[in-house]
Amino acid sequence: MVGGWAQRADGEIVRRTPDGGVRREAGAAVAAEAARLRGWLGATRVTPRFRTPLGRDLSA
Repeated sequence: MVGGWAQRADGEIVRRTPDGGVRREAGAAVAAEAARLRGWLGATRVTPRFRTPLGRDLSA
């Protein structure tokens, strides 16, 4: 695990990695997967039933 993600109301996938960060290659892979997830979800919005503090923070 390299962090967490959330989806904003406009569908944007936002993510946060630990303070220490991740290697550049891993960060690029996570960014690519976030873009792929956005494409896969399309107009669908994901709202977890029990949102984590990180999820609430990122989706604001």
